[in-house]
Amino acid sequence: MLQVCALSNPNQLWINHRESLSEDILHQVRIQQQNMDLEFSTKIFNEALIIIEDKVRSLGGSDLKSIGLPPPDRDSSTLDDVLRERTYNISELRKFLDENEHKMLPDQREIFQKIIEAVFQEIGGISGYVPVFSAETSTTFL
Repeated sequence: MLQVCALSNPNQLWINHRESLSEDILHQVRIQQQNMDLEFSTKIFNEALIIIEDKVRSLGGSDLKSIGLPPPDRDSSTLDDVLRERTYNISELRKFLDENEHKMLPDQREIFQKIIEAVFQEIGGISGYVPVFSAETSTTFL
């Protein structure tokens, strides 16, 4: 369909059906993570776009952008990287936080709260709070 038909709005087709086209990937991630509560993410949708583009190219077509679909980000982390980064024990992390949050210094607590707010409100912008350590001076720069 992507290669032979002249779709009037391929991007809308993708938006309307991206979850259906990504179900197998989400299922694999849920099994690998042993977490059936995982939801669709941009990484999962990107992986689907990569698979679709590879299939179109294998059939003699070109990239997805040329047919009006969003191009996959092949430079981003692979799905395996995402899986590895999401493999953590939530109860252990909660216990660690409960045991150590009160030990933070005031400036640490302030940065921690700003990062938590940015994550839960999905506003981004946390890169300005990531500490940079200097081995020469043992100083933390923000």
